[in-house]
Amino acid sequence: MRGVVPKVKKQMGLEKKMNRLLFSTMIPMACLLAILLLIFWQYAGQYNKLSENLAVSSKFNLSFKDELDLEMYYLAIGSKEASELDDVLGQVEDAQNIMEKLRQNTYHASGVKCLNSLDAYLDNLKKRMVQLMEIKEYDRRMEFMDSNIRIITGLIMQEMQNYIYNESMYLVHVETSLTHRVKILISGMAVLLLATLGILMRRSFRLTGGIICPVTEMLDKVKKVGRGNFDVLPVSAEIVEIEELDQGINKMAHRISGLLENVRQEKEMQHLTELQLIQAQVNPHFLYNTLDTMGSIAEIQGCIQVSNLCQSLAGLFRYSLDMKNPLSTVSGELVHLKNYIYVMNVRMQNQVEYEFHIDDNVLQDTLPRISIQPLVENALNHGLKNQKGKKKVIISAGIRDDDLLISVEDNGMGMNEDIVENILKDNNKVPKHGSGVGLINVHSRIQLMFGNEYGLEVYSEPDEGTRIVIHIPAIPYTEENREQLETQNYGKGRVTDEEK
Repeated sequence: MRGVVPKVKKQMGLEKKMNRLLFSTMIPMACLLAILLLIFWQYAGQYNKLSENLAVSSKFNLSFKDELDLEMYYLAIGSKEASELDDVLGQVEDAQNIMEKLRQNTYHASGVKCLNSLDAYLDNLKKRMVQLMEIKEYDRRMEFMDSNIRIITGLIMQEMQNYIYNESMYLVHVETSLTHRVKILISGMAVLLLATLGILMRRSFRLTGGIICPVTEMLDKVKKVGRGNFDVLPVSAEIVEIEELDQGINKMAHRISGLLENVRQEKEMQHLTELQLIQAQVNPHFLYNTLDTMGSIAEIQGCIQVSNLCQSLAGLFRYSLDMKNPLSTVSGELVHLKNYIYVMNVRMQNQVEYEFHIDDNVLQDTLPRISIQPLVENALNHGLKNQKGKKKVIISAGIRDDDLLISVEDNGMGMNEDIVENILKDNNKVPKHGSGVGLINVHSRIQLMFGNEYGLEVYSEPDEGTRIVIHIPAIPYTEENREQLETQNYGKGRVTDEEK
């Protein structure tokens, strides 16, 4: 074999080099701008919360002491009944709630310290208020009022003034810090801009020299090839177009070597692929049989929840991996669904309540395999994901006009009319964050099996929840019915008695 061509580092084209240069300068600038916007956003949030804290605390400090002292004075002199003490205690509890709200938006230790002191004063104030009403003598009651209640309310007022002062100083700190960081970022952007201009000028001179020198070498190489000398070395070039022209001159000398190398690499890749395929093969029976074994061991050792979880998960795998039977019964689907619900209850710590309203007459009716579970999964992942308070899913099944209706209803966030209209259509109008895919899959399988008059029906209102209904003909699961549905390409409608 003639001289071996050394491996040459692949170069870029002129246009690509310019684009890369521009992007290499634009990206840092964009990052600095993004950081600047992020800082503005962060400090704006802090500023707003601090302003809110100052407003709430100032309003509190204007009225709390005077109002509470007056109410306790009326109770002390008997102008108000002792039973009205609960109302006054409610005012103190409202003040404690205000302290808790302020604590959530307080970022510095001094402010938190003030709030802790205020909580302690408020707790002490409630105790003193109760003690005051237990004193029967008028003089002692008024003395207790002056030496306890009014002093504590005064301390509360003073501590709140300290809190307002600390929040005001922290607000000034936030403004100063924001100004300082903005100045640094602007200076950095200016320096980066000047550096970019310098790089652009330097690269322009390098590009000029990177074109003239390789072209001269290429002319010498063409002359050698013309004389029959194919033992040539590659030209060192910074422009990919020149490099590609040079590679064309050496192509014939290295073609055979390249082909042999490609064959060897292809065989190695084929062998590697086959090995990976062998390694990736997992016997599904081995998987869920192992889960059954794990469940049995857990049960023996007293880990009932782990045992039940393994059994439910094994049931899920066994049912989902049965590709031979595209059809099932309502009863079989419910068993699969309950296994899924058990697994999800363990994951979600029983946050969701489930209700079943199933007519016994539909348990043996035909249903496409894995039709109900995706609807419940859609409710959990999208309808109830961000729902506050009680979360509930209701699964119902019954017969109406010789048709089987199975509904999955949740009390989640719901959907607007536009999403409801497009959620069963595979188009770009469905929001990317919406479920869509699972529902479309179930809807399409039902229509392919029973006809376009059947499928999913979606009913939803924002903040009112969502109800998805499976609408299919009520066909008992028999061997004859199953074969007819499977052999007619999932059918074009219900198989009538005359057609059998």
